[in-house]
Amino acid sequence: MNPVTAYPLGVEVACDGPDHETDCPGSAAVRARSASVTARQVRADGRADGWTRQRRPGGLADLCPACTTRP
Repeated sequence: MNPVTAYPLGVEVACDGPDHETDCPGSAAVRARSASVTARQVRADGRADGWTRQRRPGGLADLCPACTTRP
């Protein structure tokens, strides 16, 4: 039997959609860089790509550039 090695896959941050009741039409997710493994690092990658965070009832929402610019 061959030994198995596990590697951490990191964290995915997905777009929460343009508003509280609508999902992201593109099912967008932040493209993490190879060195990003924590949620904070991945969100920093997203900000570099135009992602924003917005306060909503119940917490914060991560928005992709397409959903950030929607009215």
